[in-house]
Amino acid sequence: MTRPLFALLLSAVMAGSLADAASARPVSGAVLKKMHGIYHAVWKGKKARVQLFSNGTLRAQYSNKIDVGRWSVRGNVLCVSFRVWTHGKSKCGTLRRKGGWLIGLPNSKGVPRLKIRK
Repeated sequence: MTRPLFALLLSAVMAGSLADAASARPVSGAVLKKMHGIYHAVWKGKKARVQLFSNGTLRAQYSNKIDVGRWSVRGNVLCVSFRVWTHGKSKCGTLRRKGGWLIGLPNSKGVPRLKIRK
């Protein structure tokens, strides 16, 4: 499957779950703050293995590449920044549970940018 097709299919799946995600309750800040360790993630269609460290740093591996950044929790909002993926800019939003995943950090069209699970 070509990358553009894969990205299109992933966007369609994520957009289809947007209404369900919007009706779910946000994951609490207390739960988000305990998110240390290694996770499987999809960020804007890119699959990655992400490690969240208790000191607020993160490390992502995708397509034999490494990206690093920071993560934090403010209230019930998760904020992440990646050196490459977000150009160092912080992206923030609530996460909601959906089929074993936590999804959130919507773009300007309301489509979740992030899916993450253990």
